[in-house]
Amino acid sequence: QVWFKGTYVSEGTLPKGSAWARYPVPRNDTMQTGKSFAPSCEENPGCGDEARESRCFCSGMWGPYNLEIVDKVLIPSDLPSGDYVLGWRWDCEESNQIWTSCSDVTVVSSRMSN
Repeated sequence: QVWFKGTYVSEGTLPKGSAWARYPVPRNDTMQTGKSFAPSCEENPGCGDEARESRCFCSGMWGPYNLEIVDKVLIPSDLPSGDYVLGWRWDCEESNQIWTSCSDVTVVSSRMSN
C-alpha cells in the first residue's frame, strides 16, 4: 500500500458547499506535454513515462494497474435515517473528459435501541 495526503478544494466550488479532490496519479507524459504534476509518493526508480506495462507506483501514462483510490465520506450525525443517492463526478485534469456515477445508500441509526 502507498499512502499520501489528498489535495482538496472547497472554495469557489459548485454546488456551494461541495468539495473537489484532485486525482492523485499524474499521467506522467512529460515527454509529450511537459505539464504533468509531480507524483504524490516516492516513485519507483526506472518508472517509464509511456510503457503500457510500467512498474510505476503513483504515476504513469498507462497505469499503475490494480490501483485503488479510497476516499472516506463523512456523514453528518444529524442526518435522518433513510434512503439516499450519493453522486460524484470525475473531471479529468489533463483531458476534456468528465465521468459521473452514483450509488444508492441506506443510512441507519448507529444508536442501539433497548
